Amino acid sequence: MPEADVIDAAAREWAEAYPRLDVSPGDVLARVQRLGQLIEEAQNRRLRRRAGMVVNNVGDFDVLRALRRVGPPYALTPGRLREAMLVSGAGLSGRLKRLEQEGWITREASPDDGRSLLVRLTPEGVADLDRDLEAHYAFESDLLRSLDLDTRRRSADVLRVLLLDMESRL
Repeated sequence: MPEADVIDAAAREWAEAYPRLDVSPGDVLARVQRLGQLIEEAQNRRLRRRAGMVVNNVGDFDVLRALRRVGPPYALTPGRLREAMLVSGAGLSGRLKRLEQEGWITREASPDDGRSLLVRLTPEGVADLDRDLEAHYAFESDLLRSLDLDTRRRSADVLRVLLLDMESRL
């Protein structure tokens, strides 16, 4: 049996305070939520210390990664960008304004539809990201150092099933 964590302690407290209550969903959900918080905190700390252009937080970095991974010309409409992001699109317009002011992106009228905007990484933004991406993904790999490759793959498969189900219901 693995070492007990804060979720186990909470389950024991519930068992004493309200024995008929099934809190077993928290065995998974509370851990996913807590891991999400810890991962975001660790990524934000790393982003604040990285060399190069300023990145305020993991949400801003997610915008930049979404633009970089679509390839040249590194541009998406705000709607497509929101779909491509791994974190919530909440506050996207504020993020875009900040990233534009910091020289990461430009916003321009779409050549295909003058009513639509394109968000595009600047050449400086692409170059800065390219200097850091390998280090960033090495950092993410280090966050998972307690899991071997097979466990990572199985965990990703299980979490994919849960994510797809939840996305289909919301």
